[in-house]
Amino acid sequence: MATEEQARLARDVHQDRLAASGAHSLSVEPLSATETGSFGVVAWVDSQAHKQAAVFPSSLSIKEKGRDVEVPLVVRESKPFQLE
Repeated sequence: MATEEQARLARDVHQDRLAASGAHSLSVEPLSATETGSFGVVAWVDSQAHKQAAVFPSSLSIKEKGRDVEVPLVVRESKPFQLE
């Protein structure tokens, strides 16, 4: 379980690596409607990258106040946004 602040930090720290793995967008979202304060990072990928989802870890590691924190990472499929 990670706080919203921890999830935002994990997104910022790992955004370049996730983008290189095929994520076209990253968001921080609550992962549980029943658990308050349970946040994670969502990597939005197109269908081709989703087929290769094995390259995405299940969590992102960050250091906070001298301790390791594991922030959940969820991969969801979506087409990249395009201006019309």
